[in-house]
Amino acid sequence: MTRRMPRPASRTHRSAQERDARSQAVQRVADRALLRGSLVEMQRTCGKKGCRCQQGQKHPALCLAIRWGGQRKMIYVPRVLEETVRRWVQTGREVDGLLEAISQHCLETFLAQKKEALARQGKEKPP
Repeated sequence: MTRRMPRPASRTHRSAQERDARSQAVQRVADRALLRGSLVEMQRTCGKKGCRCQQGQKHPALCLAIRWGGQRKMIYVPRVLEETVRRWVQTGREVDGLLEAISQHCLETFLAQKKEALARQGKEKPP
């Protein structure tokens, strides 16, 4: 026998913070490009003979660290795209933070419902 999970609370039954977090997450996902990853500043050599990087003065480079197909990847970000990629990564972080807030609200709801269900069954654990 499969038990049905209770339906999620309607919007009016959610807290103001949860409604706000959901609204912001939807707006960001709908309106902005985003990347889930991190930006890493590295020092690289270019390989040109006689370049200063061959004597230890390496070139600064920005890379995007992501998971792609279950593997970690480092992708070089050309200077012309640095600001764009920075904005996209920041949007990704904002969305992740909003999803974490929504998850916390849902966890609190789940724990309260679990406590009520166990109390109804007479199986509530003492504190």
